[in-house]
Amino acid sequence: MSKFFSVRRVLPIAVSAIVIVLAARFLLSDARGLRLADVLRGLRDIPVDALVIGGVLVAVLYTALGVYEAIVADYVAGPVSRRRAAMGGVLAASIGHALGLGTVSGGAIRYRVYRAAGMRPIDIGKMIVLVAMPYPGGLGLMLSASLLMQCEAAAPILHTSASLLRGIGLALFVLHVAYLTLVLRRREPLAFGRHHLTLPSPRLTAIQYLVGIVEVCSAASILYVLLPASIQISWGVFVGVYVLAILAGLISGAPAGLGAFEAALLALLAQVPHVAPLNQAELYATVIAYRGLLEAVPLVLSLSAFAAYELWWRLPLQRARVAAIRTSEKRAD
Repeated sequence: MSKFFSVRRVLPIAVSAIVIVLAARFLLSDARGLRLADVLRGLRDIPVDALVIGGVLVAVLYTALGVYEAIVADYVAGPVSRRRAAMGGVLAASIGHALGLGTVSGGAIRYRVYRAAGMRPIDIGKMIVLVAMPYPGGLGLMLSASLLMQCEAAAPILHTSASLLRGIGLALFVLHVAYLTLVLRRREPLAFGRHHLTLPSPRLTAIQYLVGIVEVCSAASILYVLLPASIQISWGVFVGVYVLAILAGLISGAPAGLGAFEAALLALLAQVPHVAPLNQAELYATVIAYRGLLEAVPLVLSLSAFAAYELWWRLPLQRARVAAIRTSEKRAD
């Protein structure tokens, strides 16, 4: 009983519950008096060119993830072609983005696709770990850069001092430098009791940071181009705001950070200088359009592609194997 209710087990659940409750409370109070018709009007008022740019950025994001997956497949040296790895990466990333818990939901897709190609479970596990590394690296590095370079502009939004933000940004930057130094100098695996961790090669680490930066910047830029014209915020400051909202979503543990991300983002944007009174319906419409471009559309396309993969490739292959087994059994009789 004491093990079940240990602090280590209960604390993450409690933190997630608190964040979700606070986010729900904020969204309910913020949306009070908001009409669906106003939100729909806000969606219709989003410029077409902003939606087109957002669509291009979505393509850039998932292309980068697919290319990186192919590179990781080569690095692990499993019996998977680059084309299959890129396909598996895009499917897993888009489904993981939309459903949340990307390592779990995306990992299940990867296991299904790569096991069919003969990859060993241990190598699939390595791939799942390696493909999960760019995103937190990109988040941390972009937050550090935003706080260091835009601390003066971000201070009023976050209700704190520029010097504190500069210190946090510098501390994050030092952590990344320390990790890179470890990767460059450490050749043998790191030992954690009975467990051992092999660090990626310097080349793969550089690629991970590049892919992470592309992923975070592309996602942030999708939301940035959709913002109402009344909000006056530079891209550099907005990246810091975006990353903080993403972190709130991750801490909540909710699928895709749903609710917590929106609450943090709307609360921070309310502090941004604007040339006209903020229209809450426009802000909600912006977030809905962002979710649609980055998550809903890729999810529908990926589920359709995965269903086609299962029906047109996996199913005939399984039938052929069953037929071969039955034929061999008849010959044996």
